[in-house]
Amino acid sequence: MKKIKTIYKWILISVILQTAFLSWLNYVYLPNRGHFKSTMYEMDFPAVKNRSYRLPEGADHISVSFDGLYAAYMLDGKLIVVDIDSGREIRRLDSAGGVITFNRWLPDREMLIYAIKEPEGKSGRVRISTYDVIPDLDRSYPDIKGLPGGSAVVGIELSPMTNIVYPKIQTSDTRARIYRFDIMDNLSLIFKTDLTTVIKETLYTDNLVYQPAGERTRVRNGQTGKTTYIPVKSAHLLLEIDGRDMIYAGITDKSGNVTEIRYGKAGSDAGDWESINLDMAVSADDIIITPDGSVYVVDRDTRTVECVKRGNGRKDRTDVTSDQFGGLSGQTNRATGSDYGESGHNGGTDSSVEADDRKHESYSQNSGLADWLNGLKDRFNGSDPWSDTAPQDRRLTRYEGRLITLLDQYIVYLDGQNLVFRTLEK
Repeated sequence: MKKIKTIYKWILISVILQTAFLSWLNYVYLPNRGHFKSTMYEMDFPAVKNRSYRLPEGADHISVSFDGLYAAYMLDGKLIVVDIDSGREIRRLDSAGGVITFNRWLPDREMLIYAIKEPEGKSGRVRISTYDVIPDLDRSYPDIKGLPGGSAVVGIELSPMTNIVYPKIQTSDTRARIYRFDIMDNLSLIFKTDLTTVIKETLYTDNLVYQPAGERTRVRNGQTGKTTYIPVKSAHLLLEIDGRDMIYAGITDKSGNVTEIRYGKAGSDAGDWESINLDMAVSADDIIITPDGSVYVVDRDTRTVECVKRGNGRKDRTDVTSDQFGGLSGQTNRATGSDYGESGHNGGTDSSVEADDRKHESYSQNSGLADWLNGLKDRFNGSDPWSDTAPQDRRLTRYEGRLITLLDQYIVYLDGQNLVFRTLEK
């Protein structure tokens, strides 16, 4: 018994001495001896300006980075990454015996994600990799194995905020599988579905938003696996998710063309979702939504692009022309149909929508113009010419050749062998 008490005593003394020493080391010795060096890096952000790059013969599957500085294309089975300004080839990504079936850029950084179909006997195997341009860094996810022969990645959703990846893999002519890589690269099969199922991912939360053909759009929580529907039942066609996690869904006519766009956030009420009414029904493929929330409608026959909602949420309509105002002096109009979305000004006056709002208020305060305003409404079939429902022309942007995509600041099209980036007026 005496020996046990002695052992406990020395253990207690040892603990006290160690605690005292570590406290002195942490609070007295180390704080006075630490030296830190910080380095400040200055970066020059390239200006937003018109750019172009001449592609080699045979280049296809073209994709461009969010800021218009880089592009990728397929050539002779390799994925080529180029710097638009310098014209320099940055990287040549090889398929290592397989076939590159998919590539896209992340919506907010110069990172390319691509997929390779690799042969594996009677079964299929795919590999997903990323290439980050600035640090010149490659990364590969674990191979997805045990797939039906000939399986290939046809879509990838990756959130740089959550680092969750959702690959869509075609397993037959009509079927696909949706997988999920978590932040630790653990792979899980989410569900099997029809090949036509549309998938998107929110940036700031782990939500998979998907729409099976002919069914309502659903939101699947990646943490809990719980699935809900977007609140607007009639907007069943999933279009896009912007950089603020706004979900855009279309209401269609009997032929499947979109007549109205509804947008809002997952979990909000139907009354909180806003609406964009289109002048005519259009195919979902002709609606492009950029990360900043701008909405464009493409007319491929006339090679024009119409902005129906700017990134700040306002409807991008042009002003009423001076003829509609009966020749009112000092009234401005905004030119439509300019090649690159540039607007014209009349007499150097402000032609913005905000300016028209101010004019509307000043006219309303002047009782002498009440009759004029009422007559003007009659000419617009009873509608307010400053409202979003007035029959005004919208701004059109023209392009040449084949449209590739629209970015926050650019319209990108292929004119012959020239990949052209034209700035958009915001």
